[in-house]
Amino acid sequence: MALDFQAASDEYLGWLQLEANRSPNTVRAYAAELRRLAAFLAGRSHSLRMEDLVHEDLRAFQRHLALTLKSPASRARALVAVRSWLRWLAREELVKNDLSNRITLPKLEQRLPKPMQPDELTDLLAALPSETPLDKRDKALVNFLISTGCRISEALALDRTDVPRQGNRLIVTGKGAKQRAVYLTADAKAAVDDYLLARTDTCMALFVNYDRSAPRGGERRLTAAGAQYVVRRLRARFGAWSFKSPHVARHTAATTLLEVTGGDVRLVQEVLGHANLNTLQGYTKIVDARKQEAYKHYQEYLDDKKREVR
Repeated sequence: MALDFQAASDEYLGWLQLEANRSPNTVRAYAAELRRLAAFLAGRSHSLRMEDLVHEDLRAFQRHLALTLKSPASRARALVAVRSWLRWLAREELVKNDLSNRITLPKLEQRLPKPMQPDELTDLLAALPSETPLDKRDKALVNFLISTGCRISEALALDRTDVPRQGNRLIVTGKGAKQRAVYLTADAKAAVDDYLLARTDTCMALFVNYDRSAPRGGERRLTAAGAQYVVRRLRARFGAWSFKSPHVARHTAATTLLEVTGGDVRLVQEVLGHANLNTLQGYTKIVDARKQEAYKHYQEYLDDKKREVR
C-alpha cells in the first residue's frame, strides 16, 4: 500500500514526540515546515504519494524557499525539518530511497550571543526592589535565570516544591526530557525563598502570574510571553538596555561561568544542558575578547606607572 504524505508526516511527528522526546515547540515547528512542503507540492499539482517524490521536487522546494524566505536561518530551519523527516523515513524503511542527501543548507553567518555587561548586570541586581509580591516575583525570576542559566521554558515549568528547603541544588528538565542539576547562588536562593514566603495562593507553579486577568484559585503559571513582558518592564525601569529577553540571562550566565571557571567549557555545557560543545564557541569568543580588553587596560596601567617613575 502506497504511503501518502500526510501519513508519513504523522508517523514522523508521533515518533518525535513519543520516542525522541522532543519538546512540543519543536514538534509544532517541524509540523509547520512539513505542511509548508505539502502546500508547495500541492501548488504544483504534484502527487502527495511518497513514492512519487523525487530529488527534483526537493530542489524546486529549495528554490521556492530562497524566493519566499529572506532569512537564511528561516530557510535552514525549514530544510532541517524536511531533511530529518526524509532521513527518518528511509531509516525506518517506509520509503525506498533516502532523498535527504540532496538537501543542502544555506551557509549561516555565526552570530555571537549578547550577554549583559558585568556593570549593567550588577546595577540591575542591586536595584531590583522587593516591596510587593510582584516585586519579589520579578526579583526571584531574574536572580534565578542569572544564577542557573536555565532556558525560560525550563524555569517556568518548575513547581514551588522543586526548590529545596535546604541547600541550593535543584533538578530541571531540558530538551529531550533530559534532566540536569542546576544551582542557586546565595542571593538567588534568598530571593526565591523571600518570594515563596510571601505567596498566599495555592498554585503549584514556582513562578506565577500576578495579572488581574489570571484566574483565581486556578492555574496561574507564568507564561513565556509573561516573562518577556517582565523583562521589558524591568529593562525600561532600570535602564538595563542589553537585557532584551529572558534568554539574555542564559547568555550572561554562560559567559560569567566561563570567566570564573577559567574557560571550563565542559562544566558550562553540563550546567546549560547543551548537547553539542560547538554551541559554546560563541561564549568562548566573548570571554577571550574580554580578556584581551582587560590585558589592554593592564598594559596601559603599566605604561602609566613607567611614565610616573621617569
